[in-house]
Amino acid sequence: MSTANPGPPEDAVIAGSNPVFGIEIRGFEHIPDAERNMTLPQIGPLWLAINLNVLSIILGCVAITLGLSLWWALLACIVGNLPFVYLALASVGTVRAGLPVTTLSRAVFGIRGNLFNALCAWVASVAYEVICAVFGVYALLALFRLTGWHGSLTAQKYLAIIVQLALSGGVALLGHATMVFLQRYAAFVLGAVLLIVLLYTASEVNWAAAAVSHARLSPAATFAAFMTACGVIASEPIGYLFNGPDWVRYLPTHTPARQIFNRVFWWTFLPSVILTAMGAMWASLGNMADPVSGLKPFLPGWLFILYVLAVIGGALATNVPVFYSSGLSLQALGLRLKRWIATLIDVLVSTAIVTFIVLVADFTSALNDFVALLLVWVGPYGAVWMCDGYRRHWLYERGSVHRVPGQVSMSSPRRTVTGWIALGTGMLVSALTMRSPLYNGPIATALGGTDLNWLLGFFVSGGTYFALTAVPSLRRKPAAMAVDQLNQRVEPYP
Repeated sequence: MSTANPGPPEDAVIAGSNPVFGIEIRGFEHIPDAERNMTLPQIGPLWLAINLNVLSIILGCVAITLGLSLWWALLACIVGNLPFVYLALASVGTVRAGLPVTTLSRAVFGIRGNLFNALCAWVASVAYEVICAVFGVYALLALFRLTGWHGSLTAQKYLAIIVQLALSGGVALLGHATMVFLQRYAAFVLGAVLLIVLLYTASEVNWAAAAVSHARLSPAATFAAFMTACGVIASEPIGYLFNGPDWVRYLPTHTPARQIFNRVFWWTFLPSVILTAMGAMWASLGNMADPVSGLKPFLPGWLFILYVLAVIGGALATNVPVFYSSGLSLQALGLRLKRWIATLIDVLVSTAIVTFIVLVADFTSALNDFVALLLVWVGPYGAVWMCDGYRRHWLYERGSVHRVPGQVSMSSPRRTVTGWIALGTGMLVSALTMRSPLYNGPIATALGGTDLNWLLGFFVSGGTYFALTAVPSLRRKPAAMAVDQLNQRVEPYP
């Protein structure tokens, strides 16, 4: 067991280690099969609740603001969400390994070398937590106004912050089973409200003008805007590659891969297509710079209140799993803390940032730009750890992902160098081909603003890693791995 985790031995089965409404005992270590209490039917409601958030709606709005027609925007909503395929494939790996992403990627980057990725994962988690919490806080403030509360605005802000962070952070502190249990109710309620809103607003759209562009664009400019819209939308599925696969690792090890893939993909892809399409449709109705109040003119009062409540609930449902994984990332950084304490630290950090934004200075635009830049790292990172897992058949030597007392790390130096080469190559290509509000790569600029980062970063890193590990000396077949483990008296995961 890692010396960075003061919890129980990994090879010991702990009865009731992941109770509903109790503290989950395990952290960033391996989950033994005897403790895995998640079932396939729970995947759908879990991911549905996570995806029912206003951020998806905002991403869909961007396609219209880039000048595309509604039909082109809706096509971008479909194409841009296809990278959920990566998430579904990655989820098979974490189930097989029983390890979270920032732990199993130590096997390729090294325990110390992976600190960069663990830090990026934690910073990214905080950014997403803050953005979603701010949306929830502003929605709560809108609800206060709708209910006629005209008291101190500062008091309202403090209350909204406490409600958002305490509820989402509190569930994350309890752990995985509580999160999975509550998300099914969130999925049902939020899904019902947003479906009603979708059906109501669809009738307001001028479908006869759906083929008319919202700006005068040449064919080349239309293509560039379409690829950029796809890239903006793809930032959501690609952005899950550093934490999303963590949330299904409590499935039994030998759960059929096809069933894991199908449930994760369809329960992420379809809801996100619908939510981003809602954003595109609403942006065609009017100004959606504020995705909450911007919809007010198009809804009756009672339905608008339900919509505001859904925005609040969606922020909570999205933030719970992000808080959960951020605690695991802090453990992977080497902090000698129990999972729930690491999660509490993350909640406190996010609360401080949200409070500063709401009360002092709003820098959510800068956070949005930062999240866009994260694609330079997260896509290539996801490709490398996924390819490495596929190469090793998701079998991990204990000493390669945790520090074992009296044993030198079993991470292969050559594999680590290969991983960094592949990651660096993919990040370089991503930086050269991306288009974002903060930075445009030279290749993207030369192509008239066409964003290729979301397409190339993942495949360049993955292809580079596969090509380099095709060298026989860098590949370790399962049989040879088993012999090494027997000689070193080290058991593999799972």
